[in-house]
Amino acid sequence: MSEPPVKNIIQVRSRESFVHRFHGDGGPREVELFEEEIRHAWSDDPSISSSQKVSLVRKYLGPNVKDELACYPAELTSDPETLLRTLRHAYGETKSVSRLTLELHQCRQGLNEGLRTYSQRLRRKFNSLRAKQEGTEGKLTDEATLRDVFIEGIADEGLRLHLRQRRLEQPTCTFYDVREAALKLCGDDNDDVTVCGISRHTNKEDCRQQANSGNTEVEERLRKLEENGKEFRTRFDQIRKKIEETKLENHGMFRQILDKLDKPTQPGPEQAARRTTYQSRDSRCYNCGRHGHFARDCRERSGNLNKKQGNDRPRQ
Repeated sequence: MSEPPVKNIIQVRSRESFVHRFHGDGGPREVELFEEEIRHAWSDDPSISSSQKVSLVRKYLGPNVKDELACYPAELTSDPETLLRTLRHAYGETKSVSRLTLELHQCRQGLNEGLRTYSQRLRRKFNSLRAKQEGTEGKLTDEATLRDVFIEGIADEGLRLHLRQRRLEQPTCTFYDVREAALKLCGDDNDDVTVCGISRHTNKEDCRQQANSGNTEVEERLRKLEENGKEFRTRFDQIRKKIEETKLENHGMFRQILDKLDKPTQPGPEQAARRTTYQSRDSRCYNCGRHGHFARDCRERSGNLNKKQGNDRPRQ
């Protein structure tokens, strides 16, 4: 029995891409993830037109983001690439190129941070800097800078020296090469602990030993903190006691000074003797020998002077 002729063929494309709704409150990282998901959705259908791309982007925008785009002119939102650039401008990285460059070069492996997590964080900073530099006329930061910053930011000194030697021997090695070499040599302790925690075939004895060792370390740190706290409290009490003693001494000294100032002033023995001697002297006038006036006020003085002047005149 022959099959009926086929008139229409309907091809159903599988939609593998999943795009999260973009609300604009997740920071620069949310913009990067949204752009990546949108571009992946565009690549699923090579025949999609520009207007359909714009419609697809607007489909997954939140109400606040749509209100923000309404404030921009139509030439900044009509083209798909321009629309993504506008979203990056409105919700992307707001730091300057110099600030992002400084943060990239200051990025270091943190305490208890694995190499994998550190490299991912460094890569995000590098991508943010490159995206910011693309909108300017300046030179783009190359991958060699990312490789060098990754090597210098590793906390393990031995691994850092080994990767420096590898860079000298192989100047063309990339960030991926040194990252893989670092992970092979030292691994990633934090990632191993995470996997061990979610695995179904975990050795209970190993986990118990790890927990006990971790508890011992925590107890040791707490004991040191308590000892430091006791020592600090002891020194603080000593300093406070010394301050109180000094305050008491100063108070007594000030009290003595005030008491001396409040006492009536009495002449000393030398002053009293000098005053008695002065009072016992003869207070008569040296000119006439009478009491009650001094020689400069004596009336007899003028007559004596006249007599003396008359005696001194030359005889005619």
